Parts: sequence; structure tokens; C-alpha cells
Amino acid sequence: MSSYFDDDDTSLPGWARPLGKQGYRSFLSLIEGYFANRNIAVAIDDEEGLVKPDLGNFAYSSTFGLQNIAQICQQADRDEWRDLIAAHFDSIFEAKDEDNALHIHMEDFGKLKSQLRSRLYPVDIVNHATEIIQRPGPEGTLEVLALDLPTTVRTVSRSEADVWGLDPDDLFMIGRQNLKAKGLLRPNTVQLEQGTTLTVYTGDPFYAASHVLIIENYLPTDAAHGVLIGVPKRDILIVHRIQNIGAMEAAGAMLQVIVGMHRDGPGSISPYLYWYHDDDFTVLPYELEDQSLKFVPPDDFAELLEELEEHASYS
Repeated sequence: MSSYFDDDDTSLPGWARPLGKQGYRSFLSLIEGYFANRNIAVAIDDEEGLVKPDLGNFAYSSTFGLQNIAQICQQADRDEWRDLIAAHFDSIFEAKDEDNALHIHMEDFGKLKSQLRSRLYPVDIVNHATEIIQRPGPEGTLEVLALDLPTTVRTVSRSEADVWGLDPDDLFMIGRQNLKAKGLLRPNTVQLEQGTTLTVYTGDPFYAASHVLIIENYLPTDAAHGVLIGVPKRDILIVHRIQNIGAMEAAGAMLQVIVGMHRDGPGSISPYLYWYHDDDFTVLPYELEDQSLKFVPPDDFAELLEELEEHASYS
């Protein structure tokens, strides 16, 4: 069975379990050392996986999550962790002033408009930044207004956007337009069985999953039964067009991928499989039992599968 279902050390916070006890201690020590070397006082919430720097006179401050960099470290050799952590935070603190998320002046909307993006985040982003401009995305996610800078991405707070005098819905419309204007993602077809395929979209390491917010641009005209969708982490969008009973196999295959990618990251977003139909996202639930995955379709999706199976038997 895949290591995605291996037991974690439940004594550790959920975000840190893949590191193991020793790795967790080493990781926190390196985080503390990084900020100590920069003479920046920090408060670390190890249960939530958050670090709050005391940035003094910086124009903008934020709480930084540790899960993404922990996932990056978990996939690397231990002797690389110090450099990975330094590179991760240096990209925030050492960018040029006009690109630095901690210094950028937010008053000039005309200058910033083209850099606004709608971006998909997990719901726990509100633990990092409570004042973000956000609205519900597919279950378990939020659509967040972000500013796409050359070296990093930062969220936009309500107080910062207030000076622009625009309705949040108008800002999200601009964010989605800019997301689309950057270009649609590259499709890659994965064959499961004859007549059953997955389409994996990649090409943007920070916004690929966010394209689920403009999913109508990816749907074929003959998707009467809808599509299955996965957005396990920020750099991938997985889609299956439902045509026949092969949707059951596609759902199982997608869940295996989604669970693993969401656990390992980096940039984990959603552990759910979605059924997109009639302009709505429905979560297709599953259970983990005895280190195995059990798909538990809701009634309306089960009825669709029965209909597709009956149609197949008469074709």
C-alpha cells in the first residue's frame, strides 16, 4: 500500500507529522535560527504551524505559515534544510523595495491592478491573515485576492483595498480576468483504461489549482454529466470528463493522487474530490479504513453511476 496512508506520529501537530519527531525538532530549531541570525524577534505557534515576526517599522506585516516549507524540507535531505529555509524566507525579506511584499505601497491602484490575481487557498489561510479579502471557493477552500509580485505572492488586506474604493466582487472579477489573461494551463492526458482518461493541467507553479475558479474555460461543450476535479496542491489541476461508467475508476484513481499530493505538498490546498455540474462543486467523500481508501459517493452521484452503468449494458 502507498506510503500516503502510513500512520503518522499523532503526538505531533498535523502539519508536522511527515517530518517525524526528530525532523520536527530540527526543523523548528532551524526556523528559530534563521530569524535569530536576522535579529528579528518571532513568536512561533508550533501547534498551528505559524511564525509571527516582529517587523517593527515595516509598512506591512503578516503571519507566515510553516507547512509549505516543511513539506519542501520533508522531500529533501536533512543537510539541505538550512539552505531551503533561508531561500524561502529570503525571497520575502530581501526582494527589491518595489517588489518586496513587506514594503510595497498599496495606494496606487492603477499601478497594481494588473498584478491582482484570484488565488485558491485552503480555508486555514484565515489563521495566517484574518484581514484578507476572501470569499468561499469549492468546499474546504477560499478564493483570495492576491498580489502577484516578481519574487513572491502576497495577500491583500481589507484595509489596504479600502483606499481603492472598489467593491470586493469587482476586485475578484479583475483577479479572475488577470488569471485568465496569463494564459490557460497545458493539458496532459493520462490513460487509465480504454475510454477512461484524466487530464492533468500544469504550467504555473503558483496558480495552476487556482484555474478551478475559471473552470468554465476548460470544460468541453459535451460535458452533460459534469466533470470530476482535484486541486490537491497549488501547481496542479486534475480533471475527468464524465462520459460513462469509467467515471468510477477515474474517481478512485484521482482520490489516490489527491490524498498523496495533498499530504506531501508543497502548497497543499484541498484533500477533496469534487464533482462539478450545474455550475456547482459537490464534494465526493471518502474514508480511510485499515490503511485503505473507500469511496463513498453521495446519493445523486451514485444515481448517476447507476444510470451510466445501465446505459452501458444496453449499448
